[in-house]
Amino acid sequence: MKKHISTLSIIVLALVSLWQYFSEGQKNVSPSKISTQRAPQERKSVVKNTEIFADYDVVMRDDPIGQNANAPVDYYMLALSWSPGFCDSQREKYGDQLSSSAQYQCENNRTFGWVVHGLWPQNANARSVADHPRFCQGDLPALPQSVIEPYLTLSPGAKLLQGEWEKHGSCAFSSAEQYFAKEAALFSALRLPREKLERRELFRWMKQHNPQLKNAYLGASRNELFICYDKQWQVSDCPK
Repeated sequence: MKKHISTLSIIVLALVSLWQYFSEGQKNVSPSKISTQRAPQERKSVVKNTEIFADYDVVMRDDPIGQNANAPVDYYMLALSWSPGFCDSQREKYGDQLSSSAQYQCENNRTFGWVVHGLWPQNANARSVADHPRFCQGDLPALPQSVIEPYLTLSPGAKLLQGEWEKHGSCAFSSAEQYFAKEAALFSALRLPREKLERRELFRWMKQHNPQLKNAYLGASRNELFICYDKQWQVSDCPK
């Protein structure tokens, strides 16, 4: 009888031990799975940042339009880009060989909508792109990554931000920080549609949802929307 009880006790203890082992194993599975699922995202983020900042400086002598440091600044144009349309046009042109400046915006199933292409000081008497202010402070050094990174969701690309600052922002702002902050402020003051609209429909939507644009003449191209401001940052008519 004692032998039977002893054997039974051993079996019970063994079962309890097995139950504890598997219970602890199950508890440890969840965090492990979460960490494994997050790890690729974290690695991708590191790689992504490395790729973004690999080569983002802009060289003035390589720009086909070049410098115009003498043109006056009469008004400003905020250029917004419909990212899905831009990326489609880039893929049509380059296939899988996207330029480094387009990769961050268009690869890895990123889902940007409207983004800021740039904020451009403009010459009211310009007859061509070259007549507007450009590279007013010359060929500037690459900005610190810490200045660019906060605005990558606004203007998706380090080279885009660097280029817009050198070509345009430097003609009206004393620092890149001021320039990017102004872009962000103007952008955040707008309500924008979440889908692609034809030009007339887009203008109608923008004026309906943004009272400050109601009486303004807006501009547009295939994938871009242009909103103009006077030197006091009041909405004004874009050139017709």
